[in-house]
Amino acid sequence: MRDHRPQSTASLLDDTQLGNIQQRAVALGKLNNAVKQHLACAEHCRVSNYRQGTLILEVASAAWSMRLNYERNTLMSKLRAQLLPNLANIEIKVNPALAAVATQPTDKTPDIVQKPISPQAAQYLRNTAQGAPDKVKARLERLAALAAKQNKN
Repeated sequence: MRDHRPQSTASLLDDTQLGNIQQRAVALGKLNNAVKQHLACAEHCRVSNYRQGTLILEVASAAWSMRLNYERNTLMSKLRAQLLPNLANIEIKVNPALAAVATQPTDKTPDIVQKPISPQAAQYLRNTAQGAPDKVKARLERLAALAAKQNKN
C-alpha cells in the first residue's frame, strides 16, 4: 500500500537521486568559484563538469579558448596544488550561449535621432521644392514643415 502522507522536500531530496544531483551541483558551484579565482577571464568562462580527473571548462568564444589553452599548464599546476590533486586533464569547450549571458543589457539609443532643422535649412528645402517634380516637392515641403513644428516646441 502506498503512503500518501505529505513529505518535506528535504526528505525527498535525501531519499532519491535528486539529493545526489543537488550535492553534485553544489560541489560544481564551489569548484567554479575556486577556479575563477585562478583565472583572469573569470567572467568569460565557467566550470561545466569534473569527472574521472578531467575538468571541463566552458568559454564564451574561440578567442578565450585559445587564451586558456596557452595557460592550461600553469592552471593545471595551480589546481593540482590547491584543489584537485587527481586532475589529469583540462578540456575547454566553446559555448556561445555563455557570451549571451555575460552581456548586460544597456539602454539602447534610438537608431534614428531626429536632429532639429534650422529655419534657414527649411527655407533651402522650400526653394529646392519649387523646381522639383511633384512627388519630391511634397516630401521636401513636409521636411520644411518639420522645422516650423520643432520651433514651436
